[in-house]
Amino acid sequence: MLELLSEYIDGFQGSEVTIDGMKGYRLDEDCFFIIPKSASDKRYFEQKAVGEYFFQNGFTRFAIPIVNKQGDLFTEFGSQPYVVMYANLSEEREYTGHGANLASFHQMGRNYPYQPSEAVAYGQWKQLWISKLTLFDSMFQQQYNERPVSRFQRLFIDTYPYVSGCTENALQYLQEAESEQRFDEGDGGSFTFQRYSGQVQKQMIWPDEIVYDHAARDIAEYIRGLLLQPDSALSEIEQFLSEYQSIKPLSIFSWRLVYARLLLPIHLFDYLETGISSRDPEFTFKGYVELLENQPEYEQKMRTFFADLGLDAEALHIPVLDW
Repeated sequence: MLELLSEYIDGFQGSEVTIDGMKGYRLDEDCFFIIPKSASDKRYFEQKAVGEYFFQNGFTRFAIPIVNKQGDLFTEFGSQPYVVMYANLSEEREYTGHGANLASFHQMGRNYPYQPSEAVAYGQWKQLWISKLTLFDSMFQQQYNERPVSRFQRLFIDTYPYVSGCTENALQYLQEAESEQRFDEGDGGSFTFQRYSGQVQKQMIWPDEIVYDHAARDIAEYIRGLLLQPDSALSEIEQFLSEYQSIKPLSIFSWRLVYARLLLPIHLFDYLETGISSRDPEFTFKGYVELLENQPEYEQKMRTFFADLGLDAEALHIPVLDW
């Protein structure tokens, strides 16, 4: 595949490198990844524009689709179109706290001068959650009508009504939150991640992970990961939020979106989806059982979420689910 890079750079002599499971070639701080084309032309062109914007504003670890010597974004090699991603892996980065780094990323995303049209989820949570619920309702009915074979299938049938009920609660909370009038300029759309798990702190930011949405998406998903840890320390969440709000304080609207997203049992849906589509659903059985066993603790954390963070939900007129 190194031969393909000759369409981009003359006499490239880089060495192989693997980052996040992706193989590429590196020369000093310059890194190139050759990736089979898997999305629309429009998606890649927008990724290029967004990546260049972040790169020019200091996020040089953002992988950017680049054009070849002919000015084309795609290069045929062995009858397969490829995209080449470029990133600068400079090690000289000033340390910034995780929360502050994410807030800066979101702030920069809000200032993007164009309206994105690809991978947009801003204002669409309700529609997306209903679609997910409808899909899994159909899966449940199909599994219910068939004779369950595996332990996972039987567990899915037994527990899905609970998952569905949690989702209905999240949808109701979201619908009420959308009427919240206490918002500010920070509640506009920004660039976030499909499923945030600390990507702004990692060596590389991949453009296919980016989605245009409300910043609450990333905040909630990072907090979810901490809440799901049995021995999670509240201090980690407090530090993350303190760092984030040192750059951009959260409005009441943002807090309510964070809470609504945490109510949505995405972590349970993930295991269900993996187990249903897997040829060996037993592989996910134990993980799903463990999550279900920890769910009462998760619910308890959601009951005291605002109080634990020092927010008086009653005084601020923020509804809290009590199950």
